[in-house]
Amino acid sequence: MCLIVDANTAGEFLAEPGPVTDWLLGRLGSPRLVLAGRLKEELGRLERVRRFLVTLDRAGRLRTVDPNQLSDEERRLCSEGLFESNDPHVLSLAIVSGARTLATLDNALTRDFKNPRIINQPRGSVYRDPKKHGALLGHTPQSCGIRAVKTRHLRRPK
Repeated sequence: MCLIVDANTAGEFLAEPGPVTDWLLGRLGSPRLVLAGRLKEELGRLERVRRFLVTLDRAGRLRTVDPNQLSDEERRLCSEGLFESNDPHVLSLAIVSGARTLATLDNALTRDFKNPRIINQPRGSVYRDPKKHGALLGHTPQSCGIRAVKTRHLRRPK
């Protein structure tokens, strides 16, 4: 499953141990943090987040996209003017990568991400509260085209 973390929540969700960092470093599924373009620059400014990104990269848990596709999509979004947030780079990253889960506390970006005229097939989901949204940190077939790693469950002896 692919997750995008907005810069406004990176300190909470990526710089501190918690459900998101545990999931990204865990063994179930194929968790990936999607990162490219302006969002990569924004997250790279935070020292603790930058160190965590290096860890994710070494573990093969970072996913990037073609910067040209990202720029083209951002220009298209801006020309259509459908969004109300100041984050067309995050929206274009979701569209290009296929990631449909976003961690953010930005209300305008949340509305944009859930707007079917912007993010559709499948629709976007927003992770805010670990207690309420923990189920979003899982693998679904539509979550950015990365297959889940099958885990072998051992049977307990009877």
